Amino acid sequence: MTTTPHPASGDEQREHTLRDAVRTDIENVEEPARLLRVSAMARSLLEEAKGVHLEERARERMHRIYEQAIREVAGAVAPELRDELERLRPTPNGETPTEMEIRVMQGQLVGWLEGVFQGIQAGLQLQQAAARQQQLGLHAGRAALPLPDGVRAQGDGNYM
Repeated sequence: MTTTPHPASGDEQREHTLRDAVRTDIENVEEPARLLRVSAMARSLLEEAKGVHLEERARERMHRIYEQAIREVAGAVAPELRDELERLRPTPNGETPTEMEIRVMQGQLVGWLEGVFQGIQAGLQLQQAAARQQQLGLHAGRAALPLPDGVRAQGDGNYM
């Protein structure tokens, strides 16, 4: 009589899918430290620009800084996130952006970066939860294993 392996249960399939998704989210950020530095800089610039009137030269400078930040972020993330970031980028028209356009561009960048960080944090939490669940499953599985003939269980299994 041959036995056929039973297909993975729905819970096991969901767990594998979740692990793959979490791994992908975390792997999409190739240089997290670089991404954090750029994010801090962009957030700081956004805060500074909120209350200041930006003359044309200042707007040009802010736009150059924004473009450099985009390049830095693009170099720190995987192609999937790079493509997403590029879709958020305004199309260049050759003119200096207005104050409001500068603020919107920086706000979008900061918001996008915070979303990436939240995705990473959620992924790490899910990984930890899956590891704990797997560890609990291993402990429960060990308790259910039968002992060989003539061997008696002693104590609660904890080391002293």
